[in-house]
Amino acid sequence: MMITVADPDRRLPKGSKGVLTVSRTAKPAATKLRTLVLLLVGLVGLVGCAGLATSPAAFPVSCTGSGPGMSGAAATRTIPARVVHTATATLVLVPVCLSGHGPYPFVLDTGATQSLVDRTLADQLQLASTGTTTPATGVGCTRAAGHVQVPSWSVGEIPLGAQTLTSLPVAGATGGPGIAGLLGSDVWSRFGRFQLDYRAGQVLVPGPEQATAPTSAPPSATDPAPGSQRVPMTVIRSGASTVAVVPVTLEGVGPNRFALDTGASNSVVDRKVTQQLSLPPVGRPRNAAGVSCSAASQPVHVASWRVGAVTLPAQDLDSIALPIPALDGLLGSDVLYGFGTVTIDYAASTLVLGG
Repeated sequence: MMITVADPDRRLPKGSKGVLTVSRTAKPAATKLRTLVLLLVGLVGLVGCAGLATSPAAFPVSCTGSGPGMSGAAATRTIPARVVHTATATLVLVPVCLSGHGPYPFVLDTGATQSLVDRTLADQLQLASTGTTTPATGVGCTRAAGHVQVPSWSVGEIPLGAQTLTSLPVAGATGGPGIAGLLGSDVWSRFGRFQLDYRAGQVLVPGPEQATAPTSAPPSATDPAPGSQRVPMTVIRSGASTVAVVPVTLEGVGPNRFALDTGASNSVVDRKVTQQLSLPPVGRPRNAAGVSCSAASQPVHVASWRVGAVTLPAQDLDSIALPIPALDGLLGSDVLYGFGTVTIDYAASTLVLGG
């Protein structure tokens, strides 16, 4: 289903499935989508960021352009991933090569509508600036985001098309993995779909990246296995930005609109929803860290909830005032990890859990 939004302030239709395209002339709505680029990497005391990673990471990947992952036009391709998992949080890193350098650890972040490279690393690699800035609003602040041109890059050993990336300083709590950037839904959607295997530490894509996001993906080893559970998604596109939203029911009330955010190490519920449902607080408030800033978070307990028709175990969520009125929360990797394998199918507007 294709829905064109004429009113830039219109909220997402509850329970909708399919692709929602925001008009390029609807600048306020497009700006709201771009703000998602900072709603990402986890919360302090969880996995956290260890700040800048300007040195290549220890991934079994070559950045010379001759790796085996580049052969076979329609073959399923495997990207190695580093899964950082604790009792309460999960983060996934993938190797990204930039202009023949790296690989650098980027967060696999479907909640980022546009991919991002750390500003210091961009300067170090002398990536050409476009000379433009746009406001990027995230956890606790709004920052001026620059943009750099990347003529040659890859994820794993799979080439990616030349692209302009958002550039911001990446900083956060100490004690976690170094992070050099975010690989967002703008890139992943151009594969049509991908399968993330948290336990095996790998990502499967059905073929090479396409110039534009396809409306179907070829059959491949990424097809979900019998017994998996499907959840409808709404895929929102605005210019170069893409994000997927899934329906979540909390304490019998819903559906609520949660961004599917593999880059969130802990799932989040918006503070207004917390107040409406009187979700009970758990423990003390803590600091929620994003890429370049932070905000106060109060953990709350959810005894009964589900995504689509799939029941989720009771757990604590972080309650934060999200800056986008159209979103009620973030469904993060802490939840998705419990299914072992997830397939995010942008082309079919479907999330597949397990299999």
